[in-house]
Amino acid sequence: MGALLQLDTCLTKLELHEFLSKIIPGLLDDSDEIKVITHMLLFRMAQVAPTAVSQRLDEVSPALEKTMQGLKVTKDTVKQDLERAAELQRSALRAVAALSKIGAGVSARFDALVEDIKRGSAWGLEFKELIAGP
Repeated sequence: MGALLQLDTCLTKLELHEFLSKIIPGLLDDSDEIKVITHMLLFRMAQVAPTAVSQRLDEVSPALEKTMQGLKVTKDTVKQDLERAAELQRSALRAVAALSKIGAGVSARFDALVEDIKRGSAWGLEFKELIAGP
């Protein structure tokens, strides 16, 4: 959460490319909590530094795609795992929605992810509501 505060108060002092290079690997971390924090950081970065973030959409797309694919369900999958996976997907969805507002047409891979979410996923309606905004 300190990084989120830093974005608001010290944005001009950050080297944005380097900062993004440090947070993007969090999208593939083993910890779901780290992934959620990274989603929040990307969401906020899309608001405060849209140009810097839009230049990195090719890098973030594979990890966001993987998260949006969800959990591979097996006979041993329990309800708690499904709920945790759904929350992680919802977090990624919020980040993708924020990024889609700044990055349309910048990355073909990211644009394909957005289209897949809009048309083919169970998250399409929620995504459309997120991009419509308040």
